Amino acid sequence: MDVPLAHLDRPFDYLVPAELDEGAQPGTRVKVRFSGQLVDGWLLERAEESGHDGRLAYVERLVSPEVVLSPEIARLARAVADRYAGNLADVLRSAVPPRHARAEAAGPAPAAPAPADVKIDSDGWAVYHAAGFLTALGEGRPARAVWSALPGEDWARRFAEAMAAAVSAGKGAVAVVADARDLDRLDAALTSTLGPGRHVALSAALGPAKRYRAFLAASRGQVPVVVGTRAAMFAPVADLGLVAIWDDGDDLHAEPRAPYPHARDVLLTRAQLAGAAALLGGYARTGEAQQLVETGWAKEIVAPRETVRARTPAVSPTGDDPQLARDPAAETARLPSVAWEAARAALKADAPVLVQVPRRGYLPSIACAACRTPARCPHCAGPLALRSSHAVPSCQWCGRVSAAYSCPQCGGRRLRASVVGARRTAEELGRAFPGVPVRTSGRDEVLAEVPDAAAVVVATPGAEPIAAGGYGAVLLLDTWALLTRADLRATEEALRRWMNAAGLARPSGRVVIAADGSLPPVQALLRWDPSWYAGRELAERRELGFPPAARMASLTGVPEAVADLLAIAHLPDGAEVLGPVPAGEKQERMLIRVARGKAAALAKALHEAAGVRTARKAAQAVRIQVDPLDLL
Repeated sequence: MDVPLAHLDRPFDYLVPAELDEGAQPGTRVKVRFSGQLVDGWLLERAEESGHDGRLAYVERLVSPEVVLSPEIARLARAVADRYAGNLADVLRSAVPPRHARAEAAGPAPAAPAPADVKIDSDGWAVYHAAGFLTALGEGRPARAVWSALPGEDWARRFAEAMAAAVSAGKGAVAVVADARDLDRLDAALTSTLGPGRHVALSAALGPAKRYRAFLAASRGQVPVVVGTRAAMFAPVADLGLVAIWDDGDDLHAEPRAPYPHARDVLLTRAQLAGAAALLGGYARTGEAQQLVETGWAKEIVAPRETVRARTPAVSPTGDDPQLARDPAAETARLPSVAWEAARAALKADAPVLVQVPRRGYLPSIACAACRTPARCPHCAGPLALRSSHAVPSCQWCGRVSAAYSCPQCGGRRLRASVVGARRTAEELGRAFPGVPVRTSGRDEVLAEVPDAAAVVVATPGAEPIAAGGYGAVLLLDTWALLTRADLRATEEALRRWMNAAGLARPSGRVVIAADGSLPPVQALLRWDPSWYAGRELAERRELGFPPAARMASLTGVPEAVADLLAIAHLPDGAEVLGPVPAGEKQERMLIRVARGKAAALAKALHEAAGVRTARKAAQAVRIQVDPLDLL
């Protein structure tokens, strides 16, 4: 039943009336009477007898005879709910989109063409010596790989070729990407590789009718391939042969609704249950992907070092700039001379220049010009910011304007920038390179592509547009903002964002990173060796007992509710309880750490404790997250 109460997270038996006998099949939606209310439910199984000794009620209504929950997805949803200490109903709400009656009544679309005429071009994979992987896919074998892409790689076409190999074996395939821009690239690549009518794109941004129509095309077996954002991780593809995910380190792959599953883990669980192949691809590599390689669950697909050196643009850290020895003031310059020269040379060659800035806005953080005290709102103590060169300071929390701001420490009224945003950077570069077009790509407007001509493109991480012939220069500024974040994955995330930007440069281009070349993530970028850094990061986490080497759960709520849940829970032996730490207004957070082998026991204990609390009708809820992305 679609009831978000942990103590009701189990199947219930109902009688099927004679008039619904034909339509009420496993996988259909029904309405049932429960506790005096009419609630939604999914029919999981039909049986001749019930193990319940009491009186059974009848199914009230069949919502639709359309089978929307296949046995494979039902089994997967149960496994995901158990993995994340959640409820099956919550997972099914994400797996099965809301019904759209008009789309359902439109009838089936023409079936996809037979797979016999699918032609696979393996030349793109040849540089990685990955012929064996494609052969295994073409034979329907469950090959599993972690792929490190080269700079400038057309990853969407490589994914399309791998999925075409699975289709040629009569299998289905599911691929998940982080955002709409990546989905558009993969959608176009699949249309070119497979031809029209063999795949659908599934995304929550499509709207109710289009999303449900795409879902039905997959569930009815009309198409063998589904691609999409994280909404596609439960796509009901028949006879699944391959699951794939691009850039699994992107936080957009994490579902923000309970039980907070990650698309990577859902797809890997699905591959394990269905005996399907798996492909994790990206420029960078996460600790979770590295662990798959080190445990032998997956093989790595990497290019030989001579190929990497030939395809990687020259990378220069500003810490190695010889001008620093001659001019100490150059060390504090936001655009060092080496970056300036790289940009000027690229523009002179009529090539675009990409500038990655970690913060959006104009001046997102300001301080007193005299004593450097951070400027705070006098009403709520939130950070003050400037939205343009002519704006007055305003609070980023409450929105109040502080036109008469004066420093509480020294009384000064002049302000200086603490952090420079993308819009201010674009303004400065526009003055530095007069006559050159300056474009910005960020939250307000994300560009998909830019022409192959001289221009400066200022983008925040994840919003970098593609240049037709590649960028002549890529400048990675304000790297300290990424490296100094209070986050377990700060350096891993920094390297991922740098490599995603550097991967857009042409082989003859240049990448300049405003950081010291001795830092390990900068070294990984210099050598384009994400596997080395991922192995180092995983070894450190293993030594310190952090995910993915260990499993952790986060409990967030008011102190009384968190303490109540911990008192009820029968935690497995060896579980460490860490905390509490503040987690917002009147809330705290506790962390529980266990060995990987006890992850299932921990999830079960937390789910059972949550069930006891919901049965008691506890007033305050506790948010349970297993292996959350943000531990610190």
